[in-house]
Order: sequence, then C-alpha cells, then structure tokens
Amino acid sequence: MNIKWISPKIIVGSAATGDYYYPRTEIVNEIWDELEKGNFILIAAPRRVGKTSIMRDIEANPRENYKVIFENIQAVKSETDFYKTLYKLILNCLSTSKKASKWFSSYLKNKQITEISTSGVKFENKVPDHLHEINNIFRELDNSTETIVLLLDELPEVLHKLDKAGKKEEAVAILHQLRAWRQTDFKKLQFVFAGSVGIHYVVKNIEGRTSSLNDLIPAICNPLSKSEAKDYIKWATSNNASVQYDKELQAQLLLKIQHYYTPYFINLMLGEIDKNAKKRNNPTITEQDIDQAFLNVEKSNEHFADWKKRLYDYMPKSDFNFVNDILIHIAHRNSIGIQAIYDKAVKQEKTIDYMDMIHDLVNDGYLTETSEDSKNYIFISPFLKAFWKRNNPIYNE
Repeated sequence: MNIKWISPKIIVGSAATGDYYYPRTEIVNEIWDELEKGNFILIAAPRRVGKTSIMRDIEANPRENYKVIFENIQAVKSETDFYKTLYKLILNCLSTSKKASKWFSSYLKNKQITEISTSGVKFENKVPDHLHEINNIFRELDNSTETIVLLLDELPEVLHKLDKAGKKEEAVAILHQLRAWRQTDFKKLQFVFAGSVGIHYVVKNIEGRTSSLNDLIPAICNPLSKSEAKDYIKWATSNNASVQYDKELQAQLLLKIQHYYTPYFINLMLGEIDKNAKKRNNPTITEQDIDQAFLNVEKSNEHFADWKKRLYDYMPKSDFNFVNDILIHIAHRNSIGIQAIYDKAVKQEKTIDYMDMIHDLVNDGYLTETSEDSKNYIFISPFLKAFWKRNNPIYNE
C-alpha cells in the first residue's frame, strides 16, 4: 500500500531561502553589529557553508534605518558594467525609501529617469557616467536617510574573469575604487562581499599582494557544530518528513559525514536516504541504509567535480599542479605532514609561498589540520577525499 510521502525540507545546489533556510543567527547578528559600526564586511567561509543564504537572510530582514539589497554579480563583464550594476542597486534601494523620497523624486526628474527595475535603469535621453553618479548621490544624501547596504556575491569571480579576459587594469581599478569608498566619508554606503572562491588568492594573483582587502572586517562563517548539526537534522525533518532520525541514526549519519558539518553535506545525505526509502515505500531506515547512501553520494561526481574545477580555473597552472599533487597524496595516504609538503614544494619550485596555498585550501574548505597534530593535514570531508581518489586512482609518489 502506498503511503503519503513527505520529503525533508532540504535544498541542494541553490541558496536556501524562506522555509528552506536554517537560521544562522550568530553570524547574521555579527555582520549587523559590524555594519552598525560603519564597517565593510567580507564573509569568510569555506565553500558550501551557506554564505549566499546568510546574505539573503540579511536582505530579507534589515535592521531599522537600513536599505539592503542582494545581487549575484557573476555576470558582470567589465568595470563599466560593475558600476552600472551598483547604480541600479542603489536606485532600487532609494526607490523604497520614505526618508529620501523628496530628494529621490527630484533626482529622477533631473536625470530624466523613466524606469527603475531589478533588470536596470532607463533614461529618457543620455545615459550618465554611473561611477560619477554614485559618488554624487552619496555626497548629496543627508544624514537623515537610511544607510544603503549592497550585498555582493561572487566578487572574486568577477575580478578573476576580468583578469583572465586581459582586463587586469579594470579589476585593479574596481579594487581601488571599493577601497576608496571604504575610506571616504560616504557614511550612507556600505558593502558585504562574499564568493565561492577565496578572494585573497584571486586578489594576490591580480595585484601581487592583498593590501586592497586589509581594511575589510572578516565575518567568520563556520560549519555547524555537532550539536547544531543534530538540531539541523531535527529542523529539516520537522515538517513531518516520512523518514525520521532517532539519536542512534543521527549519530551514524554524522559519523559518516565526519567533522565538517554543513547544511550542504547533510542535505546530500538526507536527500539520498529519503530517495532510497521512498523507492522502497518504507520510511523506516537502518544504519545500513545510511552507509549505502554515503556510498551513493560518494560516487556522484556531479556534487564534487566543481571543487577541482574551481582550483583549476582560478589558480595559475603551476600552483594548481602543486595543490592538486597535495590533494592526491592525501586522498591515497590519508594525510600529509609539513615535511612532505615542503619536499613537494621544492620539486615544483614553490618554496616561497607554498604554505600560503595550503592555508588557502584550509580556508576554502578542502583541508583541515588534524586535532592531534597540527602539522598534518587531512581532507575536511570524506566525500572530497573519495572524489580525489576516484578522480586520480593511481598514485606513484
């Protein structure tokens, strides 16, 4: 007999919003506290921790006297396009401001703006210099208006693509302009930046240093703790999901994922378990079902191939060859010590900055230091370890 099946409230791939968003109150409050101090924020977190979902939560629940708007700027292809996008976002914020309504009405008339939408701004006649207009707006806004906060996702990707397209000067100009805004008296304009690849080694590759980022305040978005991960499982199945998890099943599920608890990895497992149970039309699961789901997820290239592609796309070839060798070593040998890392760096002539690249792998959620010996590194996730080993099945050190 078929039963009415209810799947857990999980989402894989897209940013979780609305009912699918698991509140991350601590990091959200931290970001707001820093914004209220007038700071510009860089959400620092490994991949798949939920940076975009956090930004969408901030947009949906602004504090008083703030106008907040989110934009994934991945499609930006030039410096001009970047300022055009910011101008559009700023005008969309001002269009809903009661405190700036009188000034804004006059501005629209003066600039002969006929339409403002999420897709862009239309002018009756000449299109202005967008950077010039942004600067003018924030010189004219008085202290009684709301502060505009732009949440920009995928800034590192924009900078990287400009660099790869032979537009390094434009990428550098954007970095310098953002820094200039942070150091001006434009108190009504703030930014929160994030990206699915570490911005520091993107900027370092462009400028040779990361000083353009030194005044950004990092908001550390950590994976879930073990107790939070257990709570997340309860939350994800609190919609009367057909498959439920008692303490023993929760423990087995988290044991398979190991210590890197993110909604993404938990969702992969919950989704696979739910799919298999639904096929059997039986919501009762065992530890063996969890083990089988792990093997199924582990073999799925679609979830993990992008992790390798990101490194290949964003790093110079020689740097990629070095870090990929490190990752292949760990996949086959379980861990690597700093002496072995140094030996590989010598072979590939990377002795000057080799540990910087290792730290980038840690910060971006590939590796972690072992708790018993901080001089050894292991994969942060058994899924990633299995992918690298399967992708590189033969390894002769």
